[in-house]
Amino acid sequence: MSALGNPARVLLADLRRFVGDKRLNARIAPTEWLAIAKKAGLSDQSRGEAITDLLKNGLIVFQPETAEIMAFSPGGIQIADQLVRERPKLEDPIPQSLDAVRSETAYWTKDLTTDLSQPTIQANFFGDNARLNVSSVDQSSNSASEIDVAKAASRHSEARRFLAPELQRTIDRVLYIHGRAAANFVSHSADTSIKPTDLKQDFIPYWPSLYPNAPQVRDLAEEDAAALSAYYDSLHSLNDDVNDWWGREGQLPVNLFNVFLHRASKCLKLALICISRFELEALIPPPYESWGTISFRINQALKSEEQARAGHLARSEAKIGR
Repeated sequence: MSALGNPARVLLADLRRFVGDKRLNARIAPTEWLAIAKKAGLSDQSRGEAITDLLKNGLIVFQPETAEIMAFSPGGIQIADQLVRERPKLEDPIPQSLDAVRSETAYWTKDLTTDLSQPTIQANFFGDNARLNVSSVDQSSNSASEIDVAKAASRHSEARRFLAPELQRTIDRVLYIHGRAAANFVSHSADTSIKPTDLKQDFIPYWPSLYPNAPQVRDLAEEDAAALSAYYDSLHSLNDDVNDWWGREGQLPVNLFNVFLHRASKCLKLALICISRFELEALIPPPYESWGTISFRINQALKSEEQARAGHLARSEAKIGR
């Protein structure tokens, strides 16, 4: 642990506080660990150095790496626990064991008595786990907390509006891919004489240009960020399948397009969650009323997929029965 720089130590300890009891099961989305680093006072450069340091020492991993979803390694959890014990914060839960109490007492009496102006003390009159009775010490703190909540809600709303157009654009593309995959699947399943002439690039999804690097991404609510991360990660899975399987020797077209249809279907189901969380239909209504909402179009596409699979199964059973 002595090889870790101070930014890495600060970030690792705060990540450990964030995951709480989840420990090794925790998965921290990019928006979450970016917000944690920002709250810890790390600059963009310091944050990058800290991440590099933690990855180099094997204390954290990205699972999956393409989506930069962070997880702790077993060794990372152990060292993070040690850092939290060595440098507690006032917003940390009150220790329950005798050893934990002694550890904190030694820290507050020895390390902080020489410098009472440390920002960690000044910043802990607020928070879910604050140890001060706000109502009996400073009534103005409640108003400050309410203002902070209102500001956070406003940032969340602005972030959703900012990211909505590219979310809509990528969902429209997946709807198109789903429709072309269904058409090809049915055509090859029914063995029609005329087949669609779609190319490989017709099944490649569109990528967001703002996520995950735009500053507004950090202002998303936790649930919004998680939904967006899961949806965009599913686009990578669809893209990987198209690149891996297109034109592979010996692959039956009906199976190929069945895989694409399944992947696109999963993308659309995750997209429905984002549509709800981002209030996409209110922000970007359909250009023509006859189109229906984007949720309606997705649900219609999923129903058509079920019918296509049922027809494929019926044809397969009929062939076996001959």
